[in-house]
Amino acid sequence: MADIVTKLKKSIGESALYLEPDNEDLGAYTNDWTKKFSGYTPLVLRPRTVSEVSKMVSLCNDLGVHLVPQGGNTGVVGGSTPRSGEVILSLSRLNNLGDYDPASATIVVEAGTVLTSVQEFSANKGMEFPIDLGARGQCQIGGMLATNAGGNRVLRYGMMREQVRGLEIVLADGTILSNLNRLRKDNSGIDLKQIFVGSEGILGVITRAVLQLSPAPEARRTALFAIKDRDMLPSILAAIRESLPGLSSLEVILQDVIELVIEKVECPDFPLPRHYPAYIIVEEETESGDVGHSRFIQRLEGLFESGLIADAVVAESVSQSERLWHFREATGEAIVLAGHTHKFDVTVPQGKIPIFLEEMEELAGILPGCRPLLFGHLGDGNIHVNFVQTSSIDDKSFLAAGQELSKSVYKILGMHQGSVSAEHGIGMLKREYLPYSKTLEEINLMRNLKATLDPNGILNPGVMLLDQNKY
Repeated sequence: MADIVTKLKKSIGESALYLEPDNEDLGAYTNDWTKKFSGYTPLVLRPRTVSEVSKMVSLCNDLGVHLVPQGGNTGVVGGSTPRSGEVILSLSRLNNLGDYDPASATIVVEAGTVLTSVQEFSANKGMEFPIDLGARGQCQIGGMLATNAGGNRVLRYGMMREQVRGLEIVLADGTILSNLNRLRKDNSGIDLKQIFVGSEGILGVITRAVLQLSPAPEARRTALFAIKDRDMLPSILAAIRESLPGLSSLEVILQDVIELVIEKVECPDFPLPRHYPAYIIVEEETESGDVGHSRFIQRLEGLFESGLIADAVVAESVSQSERLWHFREATGEAIVLAGHTHKFDVTVPQGKIPIFLEEMEELAGILPGCRPLLFGHLGDGNIHVNFVQTSSIDDKSFLAAGQELSKSVYKILGMHQGSVSAEHGIGMLKREYLPYSKTLEEINLMRNLKATLDPNGILNPGVMLLDQNKY
């Protein structure tokens, strides 16, 4: 491998285009966000232009060098870290954005552009990029497209694949496949860009994208509901969707999660009684001013009168809205502070949410010392399942239970025709569980695409798909 890396560096020529472990601390490239996945890399390639990406990928293909494409490295399933000494291809220096077209409300963005930059650029144009993630200050557009990232507003705007109009991809042989059009309607054959969205870098390297912006809403209104019966969640979802035409977010948080956030994270006073089994945060985009606020309250009153909601508080200002959202956004931090956790990011049909929550709590009861913490996106069925270690079980026993726990969770999920991955992708973490969400025929088609577009298997080897004989 050392000889091959030497050949690669010599062919690249310019030393500013790569980093070596002998001269640099490469920890930011070799460890993922969760610290569960890490590895060694002999070289980090850092192209500045698309043509440099093409040259590097072509050289690696010719030399048989395995590549891990990497953006902000904020993934949580091991899809962007080296496993067996692969070379890392960092897209971080491809960070130009601009070429804004007001007629189509689109911008051309390079893959290494951080989400916050896109949001700020959009705001300066009086527009908005509607996808928002907690990792907004670090995650990059290329990685968000490669994993089809979602966030809290999927209910209204969809995921990343709904925001992209055109893509530029470098294929495994270095070919630049560029279709940076701004068209909303384009039925001229197969929509090739969608093959690469969500493909986690195993089919090609995304280098540029045309993103669709949306008009910035005049106002966002927020309310927090308490509900007295979790079995009512599907009915509540249907009623809220019907009552709030500008509904953009709908989150459910079970009582134990609220208690954990209050216990572990500095936060404002919780504005509702804390004895209800679940709480809902609702956000609607409305007109501005007192009129918009009054109409929002009127729509909520109808929900309250229906008996679906036990108690409610409405934010009267942006700062009050932020305080309500804190109890949802601080969940991740609180769970990290709670200790070792087995995490599952899954989707179930919305009508199955109550039974799924119950099944996850029953499953936690099988493992002594395991505390279930459940919350998620009620509007799209994405439930974040967390089994947190308590003091009654030691680290070794708790961590050793992870694989069997995973099989149990995904088996239940398969029975409900859900998805083993709602937002974060498959990566290395969920490869063996892919058959719970995909048929063997679908998996074989994915393999065939990989073999066609990357015949030498250099791009992100091992990610998403196990070997043929493993399923």
